[in-house]
Amino acid sequence: MTCSNREILIEAAPQRLEAAYREIFTDGALQFLARLVAEFDSEAEQLLQNRVKRRLLIEEGSWVPEFCNRSESLEWTVEPLPARLRNRKLDLGDVSPANTVHFTDCLYANVQGIQVDFDDGHCPTWRNTIQGISNVTRAVQGTLQGAPADVQAYPLLMLRPRAFNMIEHHCIVNGKEVIGPLFDFALLMYHNGRTMANLGIGPFFYLSKIEDPSETTLWNKIFTWTENQLSLPNGTIKACVLIENILAAFRMEDILYSIKEHAIGLNCGIWDYCASIIAKFGWRKEFLLPDRNKYVNMGQPFLRNYMRLLINVCHRRGALATGGMAAKILPRGKEKSNLSDDEIIESVKLTKSVEIDAGVDGFMIYDLRMVDAINELWEGKTHGDNQLNILPNINHVTADSLLQIPKGGVTIDGLNNNIRVALLFIYHWSSRYCRIAVESGCSCGQPGNWADHEVYTHLIPLHTMRVTSVANRVTTSTSCEDYYSASVVKRCYDSDTS
Repeated sequence: MTCSNREILIEAAPQRLEAAYREIFTDGALQFLARLVAEFDSEAEQLLQNRVKRRLLIEEGSWVPEFCNRSESLEWTVEPLPARLRNRKLDLGDVSPANTVHFTDCLYANVQGIQVDFDDGHCPTWRNTIQGISNVTRAVQGTLQGAPADVQAYPLLMLRPRAFNMIEHHCIVNGKEVIGPLFDFALLMYHNGRTMANLGIGPFFYLSKIEDPSETTLWNKIFTWTENQLSLPNGTIKACVLIENILAAFRMEDILYSIKEHAIGLNCGIWDYCASIIAKFGWRKEFLLPDRNKYVNMGQPFLRNYMRLLINVCHRRGALATGGMAAKILPRGKEKSNLSDDEIIESVKLTKSVEIDAGVDGFMIYDLRMVDAINELWEGKTHGDNQLNILPNINHVTADSLLQIPKGGVTIDGLNNNIRVALLFIYHWSSRYCRIAVESGCSCGQPGNWADHEVYTHLIPLHTMRVTSVANRVTTSTSCEDYYSASVVKRCYDSDTS
């Protein structure tokens, strides 16, 4: 396909999505996409090169942890939030709009928002991407089959485009594959931006995998450019930035400042945050994360200080501070759990109570069946829309404290759980749906990291356990139920280490 003077090549429509394909890739939408890519592609590429430079500085030992926020001494606040954004207590996270049934069910939920996910919770096949954009557009236009009749009564659709390192391989502009978030953002905004603004329901975004203020500066430019292109008032687009990268934790103030005209606030994504520690510093044994189920939680100084700092920065600047997503879900059908549904819900409530007491204004869950219980938790612990009045003391929070990795060992149970979560993620990804992605980064990273450092568990060196053998046995299991049973992994290890 061609558009104006800029060549655009688009993969053909998947079978049975021809109508959605035509609705999405109109001449106007392609022109808008081409203009946005021409305007910002080179800057996005430069950001990726800067990430490589930072990684090399870390690996050669030139990078040192320090707070470097030029905006800290300035007097500023974010722009006032519209009424619909002042209460952010509960969002449903990792909701891929390509999963039409789940997405539609979420539109009926008694929550403030839905993280409409084109990133971790979404498998970006061409079919899924087209289906997802089409479902969002039809929901906003009020034509999605099975959705509530009143679009304004939906939970807010908090759109999450892909991270900058992701590529849309099915679309080429000027001879180059399009950077994923530019593709997602352009089409979502072109088809839905004006309507959402007119209805007072957006457009609102989550921004993932941010590493540096230069990246939110680019998003701010993209937002302003788009508002001008679509004749929207400046500041109409709002975004919550996920601080899920260890490097971003040292630059929170400047990250928020760089997007202050469009900011909702910042979000703690603790499992991706932990995964980033493995990715950035995992080659150094002093940064080895122990068994996460036993030793990695908000009671540990490195995570507690990270959250307290985020809340303090946000609330001082009039922005909302939200916690991460509850990783636990209730079993379905023949899935097995050692805990009852009530015990699982109580464990989630206990974990999230700590975050509420710390001062967060909201957080995410995945499982719709937990909504009522979590709403009751909020009602019992807080009054009003948010907790902007809470300002945690951060006098003791130093740069080094954010890298104060807890001491602890590695257990067979922890290893089994990591491999189980990783395989579940791969299984659902290969099935074109990501059921829940919040723990996957940490779970995928830890086993290899432990093996690299020849960590011992129960006096057995981890690198002798033949993790690939375990993975092969689980993935070739004939029973689908085995994917949900930790006992399968345990049996594999029993035979491999006996």
